[in-house]
Parts: sequence; structure tokens; C-alpha cells
Amino acid sequence: MKVREKRIRSGKMFEAEFYLISSNWRRYSRGSKKRVSRAVQKRLNDKNARKKLLRLIEANFRAEEDYYCTFTYTDAEMPETYAACKRDVNNFFKRIRRARKKAGLPELKYIYVIEYTVSRRTGKPRFNIHMVINGGLTRKEYKNIWGKGDVKKVEELQEGSNGFEALSKYFVKEWHNERLPETRKRYTPSRNLKQPEISKPKDGVFKPRFLEKLCKKRIDDADYWENRYKGFRFISADAVYNEDYGTWSLAVTMRKRE
Repeated sequence: MKVREKRIRSGKMFEAEFYLISSNWRRYSRGSKKRVSRAVQKRLNDKNARKKLLRLIEANFRAEEDYYCTFTYTDAEMPETYAACKRDVNNFFKRIRRARKKAGLPELKYIYVIEYTVSRRTGKPRFNIHMVINGGLTRKEYKNIWGKGDVKKVEELQEGSNGFEALSKYFVKEWHNERLPETRKRYTPSRNLKQPEISKPKDGVFKPRFLEKLCKKRIDDADYWENRYKGFRFISADAVYNEDYGTWSLAVTMRKRE
């Protein structure tokens, strides 16, 4: 067995993943044919979805420059279906693009999710749109262009667990709303978003026993990781033990120094 290292760059965020591969070059920790429970599979799918979304946000949006917004409806403008709500959002983007072009702003970028609840007062559906969007326009401009209700939030994005990471968790959580159509996406990104940069994996970076030592005793050793990856600040590390094979995997998250 060898230890494989995979590096991912998403804007200022840097990740290094370490895991064992077997002699046939497959990831060792995925070799099990055992069935997993539906709950375990759901948690794994959600974790992977959050990680993918976080990388997409990090690669395309900037803290204190871009925004997290929540758009709401008045009772009179509230759509009756999820499909009608999506049409409203698409038409909103058309108007936003015109406004950005007129103001000489860069191309529109966004990621959004539709929140669906039922009014206790009327029993009818209510929709809100939660969105990450690139900056340039003001709250007043967004409200005027939206035209169907209020803009509850226009907040500058923040890095860390209370910023990008919290948004990725919320967006994925809303996907499990059973009232929404089965065919919907977890979230909807604009087509012009950059993808994270994933480097070619390196094999044999160190011995399996050293990987186990890192996971057990040096997982939070910031000095070690910052010395290994110059120019990056240590944020966190997550170690996972595979009980089927008695092996470890490790994921390290860092951020580029200013």
C-alpha cells in the first residue's frame, strides 16, 4: 500500500487529502463491498455535497466584496409553484445582467437555493431565495430590480466557519426539504463559475505508519503543516478511520496568507 496525496486549490483555500491506495491503484478505503445504511449514505452524500459547494464558493467569490442575499415575496406576488418561482429568479437575473452591463460591472456570478415553507396563516406555499452573488450593486438596487418583495439580507461574505462554510451547510440542508420537486438540484450555480484546481495525485509521499501517526498525534500540528505548505495558514484537519480495513485517511484545510 502507498499513501496518495491530492491537492485542491479553491481561491485562497488550499486542501491536501491523504489516503491509502492498494497495488491495483484504487483508493484503498473504498474497496469495501459492504452495504451501508441509508442514513450513513445520506450523511456521506451531504458531506461531499457541502465540500463541493464550499470549494465552488471559495473559487469564485470574495469575502467583503461579494454578497449573501435573501429575496422574499409579498403575499400578492407569491408564486404558487416551485417552477413559477424559478421563472421569477431567471427573469431577475436577466434584469441584473442588464443593470451590471449598464454600470460597467463584471459578468454576473451566482449560486442560489430556493427555500420552501407553508404559511401557518393561509396554508399556502411560501418561497424565499437565498443567494451568493458577486458585488457591485446596492441593496436598494437589488430591491428595485427584484420588484416582488423585500431583500431581507445583503451581507458581505465572510471567510471561515461562520461565512462560506455556514452557507454551504445551509444550502445543502435545504435540499432535503420534502416539499420540493425530486428533480431539483441541490443548488443552482451560474454557468460561468470557475472550478477548483485539482492537481495530479502524488503517490508514496510518506509511509502508511507515518500517516497513522499524523492522524493520531499530529493532526492539529499547525507548525508541521505550515512548514510543509509554505505560504499557507493552517485552518483545520480531519482524520477518518476505516474500521473495515484498519486504515486512516486525512484531509487538511489551509488558507493562503495575505
